[in-house]
Amino acid sequence: MGFGATHLLANGEGRDIFVLKEKAVLARSSRKSSINRTKRVINSGVQVCAPGKPYDSCRAWSYATATILGSMKRADELVSSFNRSWKRFSGTWKKARADASEKSVHDLRVNTRRIIATLELARVLSNRGDIAKVQRRFKKVLKSMGPLRDVQVQLDTVSRLRQGGAIGAFIRRLKRRESEEIHRIQNALKRGRKRRLAEEVNQLGTEIGRLHESLDGERIQRSVNRVLSVRQNDLSKAKRRFDRVSPCNDETLHVIRIALKKLRYVVEAMEPVLGPSAKTQARRMHAFQQLMGECRDLEILRTELENWAKKKGKTIAIVPMLEQLHERREVLLKKIIESSDKLQRIVDPVSRQPFAEKTQVAAAPVPTRSAAGG
Repeated sequence: MGFGATHLLANGEGRDIFVLKEKAVLARSSRKSSINRTKRVINSGVQVCAPGKPYDSCRAWSYATATILGSMKRADELVSSFNRSWKRFSGTWKKARADASEKSVHDLRVNTRRIIATLELARVLSNRGDIAKVQRRFKKVLKSMGPLRDVQVQLDTVSRLRQGGAIGAFIRRLKRRESEEIHRIQNALKRGRKRRLAEEVNQLGTEIGRLHESLDGERIQRSVNRVLSVRQNDLSKAKRRFDRVSPCNDETLHVIRIALKKLRYVVEAMEPVLGPSAKTQARRMHAFQQLMGECRDLEILRTELENWAKKKGKTIAIVPMLEQLHERREVLLKKIIESSDKLQRIVDPVSRQPFAEKTQVAAAPVPTRSAAGG
């Protein structure tokens, strides 16, 4: 059953969408049948390896079953990853529409990026070009929240700095802009727009469900390699450019931050295949991403404040604030440059080998002499 429709039932929003529970039962039954068919095929092929013994005691059966069922488990987990991505996105959409607080907007942006990353993997796995269209719709949602996110971050940053009399007027201006952006976002996050997204995601979920049984381990791994290669190459190019420019400027910093962010979300989406180490690598990427993001936010705020002061004729009054912002940004830039070697280890290829399942046999069975010699 498509995960979009599943969420709409749980959410209870808008028109009733009738999705029968029997579909979920049939889907589970289909997977069980597929596993049973696999066992029957294996049994029929390896019966001669252990004449007179139960098939479960045959090492060849155990190895083949563990390998194939391990692939099925990864496919199941990938499908579950799509479901979770939509569920989280849908929940944070509802919260952002209700209050559009800094946290709810941040959470919606994060979960929008996560679903974009899962769709990227889905596109490669299914070879369906129309998934790119669905990705673009989610990117529009992400882009629409950018202005509100920026002004909320600026308000938070200014509130934590030493303030003079002139800054009060600037803060009031930011709050007015925040109110305007909140009103715009709440109108943009309409139920009708979400319902259209849900329909497209539901259709995609149905397709992925049908694709599920044909997702063998090799195909999954090949698709993961393709997506990771693209993202790692983008980050490597951005890192080389960042290293060449001295002193580093805002443009190179922004490019490497975006490339790092995209790689991070892809790694998170592929955790079912890459294994637990992916979570550790994603956390490291996030730490660098936050460092670079804060550095960029300080520069945007400094430019915004300076432009506002020029229009109001208050440039001299806000000089102390500009100096604070400059000093904080220099400290962050120094940390980024000093951590360049650590960043290089992140740029180096992420492990693309599928993690070993605990239930999987370590090695293929070695034929006995009697079997090998005939």
